[in-house]
Amino acid sequence: MQLNITARHNTKASDSVKQRITNKLKKNESHFSHITNIQVTIDKKNNSETAEATLHLDTGREIFAKASGGNLYAAIDSLSNKINRQLQKAKSKIKTRPSDSAKRSQSMLDDEAFA
Repeated sequence: MQLNITARHNTKASDSVKQRITNKLKKNESHFSHITNIQVTIDKKNNSETAEATLHLDTGREIFAKASGGNLYAAIDSLSNKINRQLQKAKSKIKTRPSDSAKRSQSMLDDEAFA
């Protein structure tokens, strides 16, 4: 997994912020192994800190989440929770989606029933 962290508008990504982002997102990766690339952007606007992330999955999907908070650590925690919920949803879709061969065999059975 490749992780890119970008800071906008005179926001500095200190080592502790980078470590917090890495720890939170590595936890998500341990639950869902289809993540190939993560782009995280941190920003400060007015009195609010914002963190946003785009996750690229090997299934071709992208997951985007954005969170704001009073400080950057709160925004990162909220972002991690949002990503975790979206990854659980994506994981359940992968598990419950029938394979193409199962669809074909079912359609063949349906065709034979009407013959």
